[in-house]
Amino acid sequence: MKHIALAAVLTLAIAAPAAAQSPMRGAADPGACAVSVSFGSYAMGIDQRSFERVQRYVASHRRLVARSSVQTWGREGERTVCITTSSRRATAQVFSDVRSIIRKRAERGPTEVRAVTGQVWNSQPGPPR
Repeated sequence: MKHIALAAVLTLAIAAPAAAQSPMRGAADPGACAVSVSFGSYAMGIDQRSFERVQRYVASHRRLVARSSVQTWGREGERTVCITTSSRRATAQVFSDVRSIIRKRAERGPTEVRAVTGQVWNSQPGPPR
């Protein structure tokens, strides 16, 4: 009986810290986001201009975008835009469109566009200072 009780206590002691931790806040739930756009920082904030372009795109393409949300996860404005699309075809279109409106060279922070279909695109680091 003591062994069973000891095993139960050890199991709870090991599982409790893991359960108390929240999942990584920057990661979007793959089931909820057809396309996610993560804006990171090089210790000077995110690429605000690209973030605003993505927000304008989402607002003006309601035929493709069913809904969206923004999840903040860092100290310097890091955030992830989670986009739910209206169809699988819309997912491919949104991924392509969003990728094209983000600058290829990340001056203020890295940006990643990820689709539920497996497509991933990352901005390149900016020029060294």
